[in-house]
Amino acid sequence: MLEDNRLDRIEQKLDKLAEAVSQIARVEEQMLSVFKRMDRHEKRLDDQEDDIQKLTEEVLTNSHSVRAGERVFWIGVATAASVLGYLIR
Repeated sequence: MLEDNRLDRIEQKLDKLAEAVSQIARVEEQMLSVFKRMDRHEKRLDDQEDDIQKLTEEVLTNSHSVRAGERVFWIGVATAASVLGYLIR
């Protein structure tokens, strides 16, 4: 009787241990999945940072071009106004 009771307790403990091991395996799989997802997000963020850097450089280049074009335009307008003023005189 005592021996049967003791064996039952050992079996219960082994069952609990087996359940704990299977839960640990599930948690490890979930952690791997989370780590893979985090790596993918980090890569996407790095790609977006690169894209933002490229866009920033293009905006700077374009703003310099627009600034130069605007100056040429206003020089042309001022020249045309001066010539028109000279001709009217």
